[in-house]
Amino acid sequence: MTGRVIKITGRTFHVKLSDEIVLCTVRGSVKEKAEFELSPVVVGDDVNIETDPNPPSEGELRTGVITEVLPRRTYFAKRKTTLRKERQQLIAANIDQMIAVASVKAPPFRMRLIDRFIITALRGGMQPVVVINKIDLKHNIDLDRTKAIYNSINIDVILTSVSEGLGIDKLKEKLKAKESVIVGQSGTGKSSLLNAIQPGLKLRTGKVSDKTGKGKHTTTVVELFPLDCGGYVVDTPGLRALGLSSINRQDIDQFYSEIADVSKHCRFSDCSHSVEPDCAVIKAVRSGKIFPERYESYIRILQEIGK
Repeated sequence: MTGRVIKITGRTFHVKLSDEIVLCTVRGSVKEKAEFELSPVVVGDDVNIETDPNPPSEGELRTGVITEVLPRRTYFAKRKTTLRKERQQLIAANIDQMIAVASVKAPPFRMRLIDRFIITALRGGMQPVVVINKIDLKHNIDLDRTKAIYNSINIDVILTSVSEGLGIDKLKEKLKAKESVIVGQSGTGKSSLLNAIQPGLKLRTGKVSDKTGKGKHTTTVVELFPLDCGGYVVDTPGLRALGLSSINRQDIDQFYSEIADVSKHCRFSDCSHSVEPDCAVIKAVRSGKIFPERYESYIRILQEIGK
């Protein structure tokens, strides 16, 4: 039988068939063939299962075993270092879009983290959407400019405030009839936004520490939730950072399309766009054709990967 993984708790995988939920383990051969060593099966995966021939006790769910993971059309993966070895950890699969949630304050706005989420989304085949939350708080973020920056590369920006009820309908419309993964730092209000869109979810919410300015993790289980408006969402634990693994300069260039297009006119084919004479990218930044914020983000990521 074929079903879909909608929740993972420890080593138990909740697989939804057409009319029931089956609690599954994973067959060893699936782990051996896994594309991602750290996460052979994730929420959103379409899987083949074999169910226990013995009927479950009254009030309990049927059990089974996952025998095969079907090909993934999209994925969300992050870098994880274990025993000094860098690996990719898959978080969710077969999702249409990534909703990257940031806040104007508490925790502070970080455009470079948003850019990392955008790269991760595009790399995994998902459409990125930026949500800037808590706009009711006093802040010094130029929201119009931020929208212009991302709109220039065909990425939607939605401004929201749960306490004021701002932007909730726009976000709800964006989620409608699609499957979305919600990502962002702890404390940006991901769970609060989902609770506002569908109060029945009753997801746990947390406060931001006054001392560190960082949020506490309130989402501990990755789960695929159905929405009454149509579609599904995956709420993920908050991320304080997002490393980019197994990526080189050619990969980065394709995710900064405005820079890649202009760089064709640089004097040197291997131009680093930092110090070389006749650099078309630097000229474009100075003339306003490329936003300085995007250029700075690009340079910082190149310096980090060192390739």
